[in-house]
Amino acid sequence: MALLLFVQIVLFSLIARAPNLDAWGKEGHYMVCKIAEQYLTAEASELVTELLPADAGGDLASVCSWADEVRFRFRWSAPLHYANTPGVCNFNYARIYPI
Repeated sequence: MALLLFVQIVLFSLIARAPNLDAWGKEGHYMVCKIAEQYLTAEASELVTELLPADAGGDLASVCSWADEVRFRFRWSAPLHYANTPGVCNFNYARIYPI
């Protein structure tokens, strides 16, 4: 019984100290953008490259964490960073951001 309690305490301690698993972080955003870049058509890739800042060097993944950086610098913009779609697998702009 004491061993079971000890194991539970250790597991709880490890879970409590684990990093926030909901966060993608810079690396997660980078990887997703690298994968997404591979699925762009040649035309779409050219158009995206035109929109990127000069310091991105034509690499979409280098700016994919931009929204995170802005969110922490300008706290008021945090709710604009993402849109939750509870219970559905689609995005309805009017439902999330009513005019």
